[in-house]
Formats: sequence, C-alpha cells, structure tokens
Amino acid sequence: MKLIISPTSPYSRKCRIIIREKGLDVAEVETVPFDDESLLHDVNPLGKVPALIDGENALYDSPVICEYLDALDEPWLPKGKAAWRQKTLHALGDGMIDAVLTFRMERIRPQEQWWDFWAMRQENATVRALQHLETITDELGEPWEFGNLAIACALGYVDFRAADMQWRDHMPKLAKWFEAFEKLDSWAKTAPPE
Repeated sequence: MKLIISPTSPYSRKCRIIIREKGLDVAEVETVPFDDESLLHDVNPLGKVPALIDGENALYDSPVICEYLDALDEPWLPKGKAAWRQKTLHALGDGMIDAVLTFRMERIRPQEQWWDFWAMRQENATVRALQHLETITDELGEPWEFGNLAIACALGYVDFRAADMQWRDHMPKLAKWFEAFEKLDSWAKTAPPE
C-alpha cells in the first residue's frame, strides 16, 4: 500500500497516525497538492491529499482512508450506535480543520482581496467547536479512539496555522486532555515541518 500525503496536511496526519499506531506496512509518498502533480491526480481526481493506493484500488478522502486502515487491525471504530458518536466526533474534527484551512487561505491572499465576512465565519466556527469540545472533554475518552483522531489533529492544526487563537488559555480541560496525544511517538513523528 501507498499513502500519498503532504507533511503539513492534518488530513494526511490522521492516516499517518493510524498507520504508526497499528504498525501497518504502508509507504508514504510526499507531494505538494498545489503543484498539481499527476501522481496525485491519477489517484484522486480532486487533487487532494491524502490518497491511498491498495493494489488496484484508490481510496480518498481522509475519513474513508481512516476507516479502511482502522479495519485492517483491531478496530478503534466500535460497532452499533457507538460508531455514530465516533463518526460525528471525527466529522467535528474535520470541520475544524476545514474552517482553519479556509481562514488561512483567505488570509494568504493579497489583503485587498480578503473577504472579512468569510474569514470571520470560519474563525467563529473554530471557536464554537473549541467551546463545544471544552464542554464535552470528559466524554472524549483516551487516545486512540476513532473520533479523537480527528479532534487531536484539528487541535494540532489550530496550533500550526492559527496559533494566535491561543485556545489552551480558554479551554483548560481540553488542553489537559490534548497533552496525552502530544506525548505519543506517533504524534511526534507526524508533526508538520517547521
């Protein structure tokens, strides 16, 4: 198997953590999505990372890949009703990542092209998600659970791309919960380059 990634992508990071935590034999191939390389487009017509190649099969996007990789070993994703809770948490994490990414893309454009309403909407979505997570921190459980994977990667992405939010100062329970992830080898080995 091959996983096409960008080392700065939190979506890729989720998959890379599963691979390391489960000891799966998956080669990682780095790309830069904005370079529009055929390597990525041949696997995912959307040109987004990550993309997984397993024999003749190509899988995308990150929630699908995470679920696929999770099923290759003792699954983190439970069966029955509990699965919906974990998938919802995973979607919340991905939504936070989407909001931070959108905000960042808005702010790297020339200032005269900024759409302040859109940027503020994304920032507000991120803050609401963080506030929600602070209220449910006691329900999140320990690493690694399926939903926590995306939540942790979202928090790491906020640190990476929106550090000025200083979310830890306002979310002490969530910050304490997050410390357990930051101590893990798989977390350190998938950190984006500085």
